[in-house]
Amino acid sequence: MGALQRLADFGAAGYNPGNIRDGEQGLGIYDRYASIYDASGQISFSLQMLPYLDSVLERHSVTRGALLELACGTGTVALAMARKGWRVYGVDGSAEMLAQARRKQATSRSEDSQELDILWSQQDMRHLCLSEPVQLATCLYDSLNYMLASDDLQAVFRGVYRALEPGGLFVFDMNTPWALATFWDDSTYVTDTPGLTVILESRFDAYRQRTTVKVTCFERQGELYRKAIEEHIEQGYPREHIATLLTDVGFQIEGMYHCFTFEPPTASCPRILWAARKPGRARQAAAGQAAEHQAVSPE
Repeated sequence: MGALQRLADFGAAGYNPGNIRDGEQGLGIYDRYASIYDASGQISFSLQMLPYLDSVLERHSVTRGALLELACGTGTVALAMARKGWRVYGVDGSAEMLAQARRKQATSRSEDSQELDILWSQQDMRHLCLSEPVQLATCLYDSLNYMLASDDLQAVFRGVYRALEPGGLFVFDMNTPWALATFWDDSTYVTDTPGLTVILESRFDAYRQRTTVKVTCFERQGELYRKAIEEHIEQGYPREHIATLLTDVGFQIEGMYHCFTFEPPTASCPRILWAARKPGRARQAAAGQAAEHQAVSPE
């Protein structure tokens, strides 16, 4: 697997409790990385996720209405879902990432006559606040692995549960501990283009089941290069623990898949896609269809 794919397998578009440095000056995470996020190859994950998400929603049906796109990053998924008729709340912890999302929406508006219904807001995903209930919530690209404590992960689950209307669906993916230990332990990956070079250096803490990745970017600006260094930390959680947190909050787990397939995850699955529903009357309308494609429950 190439370095560009490795880059697209790691790094969320949401709340990340790491830090970024430019020389000796401390900056907030994504303050410098946001402007090159898509160009660095990260957009490839969202583009791959979009058709898969359509298939997931066919199996786990939900009434089209309001969508929470949590950790929306530069807005690729949010914009695509808005074009399909969803009223989208794009929430991210980074003001710079949201600025990129707004720029992409403005470009889309000038190229397309369709007016997209999107409200962008900067929020910590652990303290979520929306103005209305939503029918669907998504949190993609292992954004939830950036919750380094179980209490933080459960806080996100609680917030999403509150935001959903009864019968609403929550779809998210997470890197597995196996993936962090296998692909991100003492590894270095490099991508190099005429305008941008990205170097990933990783180390895995087996005791904490946690990976730290140092991202160094060199962006060409005329005859010079701008350098930015960013640190990402992801926490691996056993699937049984994730399932426990979801059910403790009140969710009913409908699906757990080897991501980008509808096969049950194996011990060597790198990423799991979860579909969990908030119980309620709307659940009955989707129950028959969802039952036909029920995934294997955690072992």
